[in-house]
Order: sequence, then C-alpha cells, then structure tokens
Amino acid sequence: MMTKGKYHTAFPVLAEKAPVLKDEPMKKHTSFRIGGPADLLGLPENEAQLKGLVKKAVLLDIPVTLLGGGTNVLVSDKGIRGLVIVTKKMKTGIAIKNTTDDHVVITAGAGEKLSTVCRFAAAGSLSGLEFAAGIPGTLGGAVKMNAGASSGSMASIIESIKILEPSGADFKNIAGRNLDFEYRNLNLSHGSIIVSADIKLEHSDSETIKKAFDRNLKLKNSSQPVSQASAGCFFKNPVHGMPAGELIEKSGLKGMKINDAMVSELHANFIVNTGHAECKDVMALMNHIQKTVFEKYHINLEPEVRMEGE
Repeated sequence: MMTKGKYHTAFPVLAEKAPVLKDEPMKKHTSFRIGGPADLLGLPENEAQLKGLVKKAVLLDIPVTLLGGGTNVLVSDKGIRGLVIVTKKMKTGIAIKNTTDDHVVITAGAGEKLSTVCRFAAAGSLSGLEFAAGIPGTLGGAVKMNAGASSGSMASIIESIKILEPSGADFKNIAGRNLDFEYRNLNLSHGSIIVSADIKLEHSDSETIKKAFDRNLKLKNSSQPVSQASAGCFFKNPVHGMPAGELIEKSGLKGMKINDAMVSELHANFIVNTGHAECKDVMALMNHIQKTVFEKYHINLEPEVRMEGE
C-alpha cells in the first residue's frame, strides 16, 4: 500500500509547471461528492502545462490518475496517492475545422463541457450530438467513456482525437477509424491523455435539431435524478435481456439506503448521495444490489462507474 503524503516532496517541482494543490479532497472534484484527499492535484490550463506535469511525474516516478469533469467515477475514502490531473480547465474554445456539402468537422478541447459543445452544434444547425443532450461532464471524459444513450454514442461521430502519450514527450493524432471503441469505453494505451477531439457532424434544419435536443433533455430530466449527486448510471446494461435499472427495480431495491447512499427512486440504475455518503456506503450498496440481482436473475451486474483510489 502506498503511503499517504509520500509524494508531497514533489509539490514545488510540479507546481512550477501548472497549478497544483496538496491534499485536495476529491469530493470537490467528483459529481458524486465523495472521495478522500489526493496527495497532489494538478489543474493544467493548456497543453504546455499538461505536458510539463506529466513529464515531471514520469521523471519522478509519481503515479498519475486522470479525471475530466469527475462524472462516472467513485473515489475511495482514503483518497488517491500520487498526482491526480484534472483536465476540466483545458478549454481551447470550439471552432469549425473544415466543412463540405455534407459534413462539418468541429474541434474542441478536452476540458470543454459536453453540454457546451452540444449548444455550439445546435446553434450552427449541425446534427449528430442530439443523443448527448443532458449528459454531464467534459468532452474528453465523454470520448474516453464513449458516452451515449439509446439513440447514439460518441464513437459514431469522432473524426479524430489528439492525445498526450504516457511519457509526456509527444502529442499524437489518432483517426477515428483507428480508435478501439466499445460499450462505454475507449481503449487507449494506459496513461494516454485526451487533449482535444474533432467531431464530424451533418448539416440539418435548426428547428429539427432543437426539437430533438429538447425531447432528449426532457426525457432525461424526467427519468433520471439529475438534481442529485451521483456518478450517472452505475451499472452497465447486460448484453441481453432487461436493462440494469429494470433488473434492480424488479428486485425491489428502489429507495434502499445504506447511510446516505441510496438507490434512486426515480431510476434504479442510479446510486445517489443524499447527504454525506462515503465510498464505503456506496460499495456496500453496490455489493448488495449485485448479490440480490444475481440471486433473483442469475445475472452479474458489472459497474459502469470507474473506481479510483486506495
């Protein structure tokens, strides 16, 4: 087990390269509002700062954990050892990169909110992101998690991405056709960091796009606990049969609580933090859900939420 505070001596060196915080509570940086302290937390605002942080971390043999907007992640109560890099401040603006009669490619930094990218597309009468209405988090996180809904996912619209290689030495562009997307994940070399993405959209009627956005947003707001602290859908949907939320609901688990962690009464595939839930509460509830669903349906529910920390 790594010792808490072991990496504090690297603080002055890392802080020369980018804004860095020491013993920063991760509950401040996750949508679950859960998580103990990170030894060091870097908030790079541009590619140069990001590269400097990663290169120094590699040189000093400091483990690096990457976060975007902090959605879809559960951090342990003991926190995270080493350096956490949060890319939500890496905003280079959103711009049209090129256009043809059929398509428009827009480009944006990884730290841009996905909702901001959606609004940019809608304002420009560009179709393809309507499925993302209401999905929280950053563009980089959405690409890495292959965020989506029943009507689409990021995999279908990514033209290319720009990454920083794990060594921190070089940036690299990867064409969409060469990306290994799967359900709620993009497989990248361990330690690779998405810094920007090019998105391929289609010309369409602005009113049609607006109606689709509004419809999807209304559906999400009415069927999911968007006003409560959560990490989004907690479990992956099984390949066949009922979705995870239905399995959990039919197992009689809606509204079940362990301390302040609760199965949402609105959508059973959400675990919500109703006050001061800790990671141990969420984990205990997760284990109970998995055990109950398996006993009733012989299905192993796999978490969609990423676990980080000790």
